[in-house]
Amino acid sequence: MAEVNSSAKIVRFGVFEANLQTGELRKNGVKVPLQGQPFQVCAILLEHSGKLVSREELRRQVWPEDTFVDFDHALNTAITKIRIALGDEADNPRFVETLPRRGYRFIAPVDKPIVETHTAGPDGAAIVAAPEQGQSSFWRPGLAIAFSSALVIAALVWAPWRHPSRRTEVIERKLTTNSLENSVNSAVVSPDGKFLAYADNTGLYLKQIRTGETHPVPLPPNFSADVADWFPDGSHLLVCRREQPGKSLSTDKLSLWSVSVFGGSPRHLANDAAGGSVSPDGAHIAFQRSDYGREEWVMRSDGTDPVKVASDKSSWVGGPTWSPDGNRIAYIRAAETYNARVSAVEVNEWRNAGAQTFFSDNRLGPALFWLSDGRLIYTFGDENNRHGASLWTVSIQPSGKPGESPKRITRGIGWISQVTGSDDGKVVTFLRENSVSSVYIGTLAPDGIHLLANRRLTLDENENNPFAWTPDSKAVLFNSDRNGTSEIFKQVTDQPLAESLTTSAEKLLQPRVTSDGSEILYISTPKTASLETQSSLFAIPIGGGTPRLVLKDVGIWNVQCARLPLTFCLYSVGKGDAMETFRFDVRNGKSSVPPQVDPVCNWSLSPDGSQRAMVCPSLKGNIRFRSTLTGKTRDVPVTGRNELGSVDWAPDGRSLLIAGRTPEGESALLRVTLEGRASVLLHSSNSEILAAIPSPDGRSLAIAESMVYNNVWQIENF
Repeated sequence: MAEVNSSAKIVRFGVFEANLQTGELRKNGVKVPLQGQPFQVCAILLEHSGKLVSREELRRQVWPEDTFVDFDHALNTAITKIRIALGDEADNPRFVETLPRRGYRFIAPVDKPIVETHTAGPDGAAIVAAPEQGQSSFWRPGLAIAFSSALVIAALVWAPWRHPSRRTEVIERKLTTNSLENSVNSAVVSPDGKFLAYADNTGLYLKQIRTGETHPVPLPPNFSADVADWFPDGSHLLVCRREQPGKSLSTDKLSLWSVSVFGGSPRHLANDAAGGSVSPDGAHIAFQRSDYGREEWVMRSDGTDPVKVASDKSSWVGGPTWSPDGNRIAYIRAAETYNARVSAVEVNEWRNAGAQTFFSDNRLGPALFWLSDGRLIYTFGDENNRHGASLWTVSIQPSGKPGESPKRITRGIGWISQVTGSDDGKVVTFLRENSVSSVYIGTLAPDGIHLLANRRLTLDENENNPFAWTPDSKAVLFNSDRNGTSEIFKQVTDQPLAESLTTSAEKLLQPRVTSDGSEILYISTPKTASLETQSSLFAIPIGGGTPRLVLKDVGIWNVQCARLPLTFCLYSVGKGDAMETFRFDVRNGKSSVPPQVDPVCNWSLSPDGSQRAMVCPSLKGNIRFRSTLTGKTRDVPVTGRNELGSVDWAPDGRSLLIAGRTPEGESALLRVTLEGRASVLLHSSNSEILAAIPSPDGRSLAIAESMVYNNVWQIENF
């Protein structure tokens, strides 16, 4: 008999079994999809179970020097895929533990690897030879055949008693496969769970979930809508109409309508309204209203008798969901600053506007859904990945307190929004968002009003946000979460890789250059920061080095410095719906001069330090200029614009670079004169232009651009 595959090494841990020879992972005998480099990494961790395996060792074994790949990104992706395959969690690991900046360790008990010797039988089939003398085993060659039949019968009889009700696994599958250019922006499942209504950039559609058959829902010309909910009759949709396709969802441009899936004229229900949810009996609609969701309202389903049930100017509220009996609504209430937030689930007895906090957690996302069995589905953000989230359920007791322990029901990568469910609560759909923020380098024409070229600088799929250039205009300073936590990096514009300048267990954000160009300022905030947590301002030498503490304050979110001969800098903190801006010196700390108080706005300090330029929704398309010396303000309207985002001064102080939108709704980078005349430097319909930082020599721009796409997923058996 010829010996084959004589070294099939099998490692068992819990319900899993890894065959290190064939590269297969199985769970309870069922193959789990884990292949290639992720399996290789898993195998190395298993072979060194209980011991630290350094990142450098993993690089040497899996990604040798002649492999051209972003190692940090590749390893982080491999670890994420291993955790998904094992059902593990980074913040509460059962299998793979992360040792920050050092490596990983497999922490679950592992059975001693079994080496099986396979031989070929008379018919050519491979059979497993008996264990060698001295190996612990129940089996003996002479007993194997005698006991086999009896054991099979016993196993068949014993199994139902040993495992009376094996739990069915959660089924999670993708319902839409839209591309980046045509992202799904909203989706709801029908009351009977058989249809999906969804909207994308091309229109509103109805999809039969079982067959995949899809048909457009007829809408009038120039009627762009997001789908919010189904009415109980299963033939009408509650939709939120946008003033223009592609525009952001400021509620003063939104209205609620009823639309028949069979066609016909939409019926208007309410203006200044978004996030609609129809009560189980179809008699009422709950919705958001006013200034990006500051208020919750309830009206009759025909649009009459609107009643405000919740309002708070210092926080915002998410889309509402109805209790099964229709007597309460639930929603997320949150308040946040640049680097901290506090959020809670609020339950409201809407007829008497009696609200109480169900539970609080800063990881809560904006989406909720109340199932017919009384459980509440909510989203939790991933502490180690700002773009990650999962769905959880918790029961609500009659007392209004949480019941049994919360249960996680989804895994996967991507942010989660707009959760909906069928009437029987057996089918739940949600939007999963994937995004990447990258740094691009734009080359300006000599006139400064045309962009000659635009190329991507950061080539990884992580959060990369630029804030400054080195004084010689050769390198960009940015923060990135490529190593799991936001850190400060420098990348020369003609080089493919970035250099890490400083790391920390905290989140490091917003690198800015001091007035004399000798140091880099940045914000440091604990990962679990609340609205009361102090942030720190640190300074490091321009080439990197030991951090130096400058000052501390609660909720620091913007810091900028004037240029020489001036040496002062400014930073802001949030105070509810206002912000306070303080002057400070990088050597002596905060000044005793009282702060300037303004609405919460993005702002930029002019190169000569004489004034700040501010843009924010409350200014309605105006730029506000405020003197840093006298505090006087003047508002300048930007011609034809009412959506302005970030703002930065040109190096000569004669114009501004503002992220906004074109009249057609496209994301755009605008050059705006101090008199408010705007011209478009760059526009995009497939991505969001977030900001542009000019180089000190005025020849280049570091442009932050985010690409986002959504698709619909469904879960069952949860």
